[in-house]
Amino acid sequence: MSEKPRLLPVDEADLQEKTLASLAPYRDQDGRIYTIWATLAHHEDALRRFLVFGNHVLGKNTLPLRSRELMILRIAARAQAAYEWDQHVRIARRAGLADETILAAATGARDGLDELDRVLLDATDSLVDRQGVDDGLWDRLIAHLSTEQVIDVLYTVGQYLTVATVINTLGVRVEGEPALPLPGPADLKEVPV
Repeated sequence: MSEKPRLLPVDEADLQEKTLASLAPYRDQDGRIYTIWATLAHHEDALRRFLVFGNHVLGKNTLPLRSRELMILRIAARAQAAYEWDQHVRIARRAGLADETILAAATGARDGLDELDRVLLDATDSLVDRQGVDDGLWDRLIAHLSTEQVIDVLYTVGQYLTVATVINTLGVRVEGEPALPLPGPADLKEVPV
């Protein structure tokens, strides 16, 4: 990640009304636009389009919330995307996940996770590493998921790899104190899939 932000967030006063309307649900508890979205507002047309897809992945996804968050946290840890990590630790906690479960999934530990979460985390690692899954992993996915859910696995991994790339390249910083320290690269286990 860049040592400093490469793009600063756009001031809200400089945004078009249609962009502000699109960003209405993407504000923190104090009413401020989240830093990632204010940073991506340097390209307002693309941001509004990206939010439509992101809204599906985050808000209308057919995967269980718990599973989706574990996948996103694994991506954030592997990519060392601190902003993504911090935001999704907070979401995972609101979804009832304990810090031990969050850290276990993020570092590659599979102990204590149910079979669905293990399959989804294995798929996440395979998609990150190879941009696909082998036949054995495919069979495990379809044994647990509907066709729509399998497609949402692909969309979730793709979306959050994109977000991690944006965060790391543009130098988007965590807002305030981190909710939970991001595991470092040495803490991540290689999980054969």
